Amino acid sequence: MLDSDIAAFAGPPQEMPPLTPELIPLLRANMAMMAAAMPGADIDRVEDFDADGVPVRLYRPASDRPLPLLVFLHGGGWMFGDLDTHDAMTRHLAAASGCAVLGVGYRLAPEHKFPAGLDDAMTAFDWARRSADDLGCDPARIALGGESAGGNLTAAATLRLRDDGKPQPLFQLLIHPATDMSFSLPSFAEVAAPGLSKPYLDACREYYLGDTPESDPLVSPLLATNHTGLAPAIVLTASEDPLRDDGEYYAAALVRSGVETLACRLPGLPHGFQFLPITIAAVAAANDLIGGLVRRYFACR
Repeated sequence: MLDSDIAAFAGPPQEMPPLTPELIPLLRANMAMMAAAMPGADIDRVEDFDADGVPVRLYRPASDRPLPLLVFLHGGGWMFGDLDTHDAMTRHLAAASGCAVLGVGYRLAPEHKFPAGLDDAMTAFDWARRSADDLGCDPARIALGGESAGGNLTAAATLRLRDDGKPQPLFQLLIHPATDMSFSLPSFAEVAAPGLSKPYLDACREYYLGDTPESDPLVSPLLATNHTGLAPAIVLTASEDPLRDDGEYYAAALVRSGVETLACRLPGLPHGFQFLPITIAAVAAANDLIGGLVRRYFACR
């Protein structure tokens, strides 16, 4: 059941209109307007950089020592969001974890189809590794994470790093990730979320993939034939999310392949809960949980 405070904030469920190309700019503008009203935590250092052509933003809490660094990929159906729309979310993550967080402004569909966003994620992660000292961060403690589409890109990036023979992140943080582009796992029939309907997700897939088959493991990481050798994973799902099984099935696949995995279903939360106001108690509690897990995973490795 959806948390009562979140339900009151969201109001009655409303069906989204078909996701046409003409609607995308309007939805982007609406997201920007909503984000502008979101208060963010105060962070000691917030600075924009060019990561080999990819815009990134560093959030570094005050510390006289090098901090661990989480490279974080925002969600938005591979088509929505940027460094500004997800500024408050990233600030709260940095504040809750006490770690540095690097937001990534990867290219969006439909203007830039797969693999543009994944390429940008890989470029930003490589830049972060090379630039950690200059950012006041510990080059030996760099993790990769994301929420929703960003979780999908995170999982895909670890697969690509492994297949390219490159080092894995210290760990991967997957927050309600999309892992199967068929959008057909059982939770789609069990959870009703008008703003995240299957027709909406099917449109996201079409605009993001272009001619790439949905079975490609770099767009559907759950369908990879081999999940061995990947970074330890924190997989967080939301109980009121049609994509819930995407994360939970992926966590199970990681466990079967011998990947150290912590999986947790957060009760009462919808997809995209990090984009909701931090003044909602359930959202604040989830943010504190995520921050605590990130902090502990960095501390014990």
